[in-house]
Amino acid sequence: MNKNRMILAAVGGVIAVATAAAAVFAYLSYAAKVAAVEGDDETEGLESAVEKARRLSTAPVYPCQASVKEIEANTEKLSEWLSAMRKVAAAGDRAYEKTSPAAFKTFIVRDAKRLIALPGGVDGAIAAADFAFGPFKNFVAGGDMPSEAQVPELQRRWDDVATVVETLSACGACELKDVQFKVEDDAAKKAAEEASAKNSRKGSRRQQRKGAADAAAKSPSAAYSYVFSFTARAPAIVKAVNAFATCERFVTVDEVLFRRDRDAMAEALGGEAGKKNE
Repeated sequence: MNKNRMILAAVGGVIAVATAAAAVFAYLSYAAKVAAVEGDDETEGLESAVEKARRLSTAPVYPCQASVKEIEANTEKLSEWLSAMRKVAAAGDRAYEKTSPAAFKTFIVRDAKRLIALPGGVDGAIAAADFAFGPFKNFVAGGDMPSEAQVPELQRRWDDVATVVETLSACGACELKDVQFKVEDDAAKKAAEEASAKNSRKGSRRQQRKGAADAAAKSPSAAYSYVFSFTARAPAIVKAVNAFATCERFVTVDEVLFRRDRDAMAEALGGEAGKKNE
């Protein structure tokens, strides 16, 4: 091989190597560009970053320090509101002194007479002289004695009944006809108990100890339902419903059923006998 051919071969080899290197650099540059735009397994691409920024910028709450401060302020306001509402709801909570079954029976026998004598339309009283307050009948008019375990709940229930009777009398009701404990739905009661237990577990130990101490001084914090049957004129009913709505105790009226003592139309048509002949 002469000298010129050797020079040409060397130049050709250098050009081939330079071309290969340029191709490699071009590929690496292209791959880096694609990774920068679309992303890869190790990095987040420009398109992903732009999409994320767009999604965050159009979100209801923009992720910035001002939003964090506003959320914290709203959280504090909500906490204050909940605390205030709990105080309102618990304003009428009662604490009952521990007593014996015999002492409780003596108390309700005496208090039943007081409640019956409240103003009403039965010779000036709210109920007949032999009215025995439904579920408390065996304690008030009979010889039954509550067990020691029953006393705390019965104290609370008797206080509830007394509150309602006092309100009905003050609002002008004529006669208390009956009092019954409303049968609660077992499933709903169980769900409420489970929710209460779950919430108590979330609290700190200190809060749990404080709650236990408060509970020891009060009756069970369950909600009890009752069915009261009474006679009253329309103004007295309206007044009573309004009184329960504004009562210091947390009272709700779930249902109101109306029935006339006398149905003039039915009597004119023959009453029950007329119905049978239809």
